[in-house]
Amino acid sequence: MPVLAARGLAGLAVAALTAVLTACGGGPHVSGGRTTPGQVAGVDCLRARCLALSYDDGPSPYTAPLLRVLEGRHATATFFLIGRQVRGYRQDVRRQYRDGDAIGDHTVSHPDLTRLSSARVRYQITTAARQIAAADGLTPTMLRPPYGAQDARIRALARAAGLSVVMWNDDPRDWQVRDAPVIERQVLEQARPGGIVELHDRYAATVAATPHLIDALRARGYTLVTIPQLFAHSGGLRPGAVYFHGP
Repeated sequence: MPVLAARGLAGLAVAALTAVLTACGGGPHVSGGRTTPGQVAGVDCLRARCLALSYDDGPSPYTAPLLRVLEGRHATATFFLIGRQVRGYRQDVRRQYRDGDAIGDHTVSHPDLTRLSSARVRYQITTAARQIAAADGLTPTMLRPPYGAQDARIRALARAAGLSVVMWNDDPRDWQVRDAPVIERQVLEQARPGGIVELHDRYAATVAATPHLIDALRARGYTLVTIPQLFAHSGGLRPGAVYFHGP
């Protein structure tokens, strides 16, 4: 398919998704902030039922619609960004930062790090960190290895780069199912206090599932936090350490 035609179809898909999200309460939020003061700031996840939503593989054309959903529901999330994609979506990255989201490193080009030489791993994680910092001014301190592929060597290289290794324990496989009700059901079935949910802000179905997920999780008593907030009262995230879930 010609590139211009593909971009046109992607634009139509995003426009249609935005209309759906607006109808279900995910439209633009005009107050300028995602959370009201004290809403989750200082929450103790050793006591509260905390859960962190995280999104990989962005930024993408679906990132802005997702941010509208999160803003409309005063929710925060954690985004693990692919470095080479940041340049085309710098405004979305800055918006994530302004909204109080956490931002992590997902490498330059999404390779399996365990199959690369140590020099190439260092390139993938440090270059992506610079690409992200060029957009929002902050160097990431979290790494999510593509495909979850990590081992002792990757952890040592992450530690040298000042990065903790953040995995997950709630995986609805949204990249595979591409169906909003199924994604929602599978997240809820796996949800536990301290959970880290792995999603992707590159699929329309994931964005469409998010407002219903937020409502359903809150109805179950969960406080939605970023991954750094999840660990704030249990020693924080340490470079080179690997985390599958919070306390």
